[in-house]
Amino acid sequence: MLLAILSALIFLGLALLVLLNSSYTTSFNLFGKVYEQVPVIMVILISFFTGICYTIAFYLYGKARKFSKNRRKQKEERLTASVKEQTKEPQPPV
Repeated sequence: MLLAILSALIFLGLALLVLLNSSYTTSFNLFGKVYEQVPVIMVILISFFTGICYTIAFYLYGKARKFSKNRRKQKEERLTASVKEQTKEPQPPV
């Protein structure tokens, strides 16, 4: 219940931010191309979603790297166990 109330308050705060900044415009420079009369809220939203995309890409890269490291470690352990089993001396017949 507390999470729902907190989420609603954050949503209302963002809606208020959008409402108050809807009349303001700015220029936006993207890799040398200048866009004129861009709403400030649009710049904020683009920045926010670009940050989310960057964070997701960074997270997935870390997960893939960890997965690869674990798979390599398991393969190494299997090979070590296989070598140990092959180098065991045969036991004499009883």
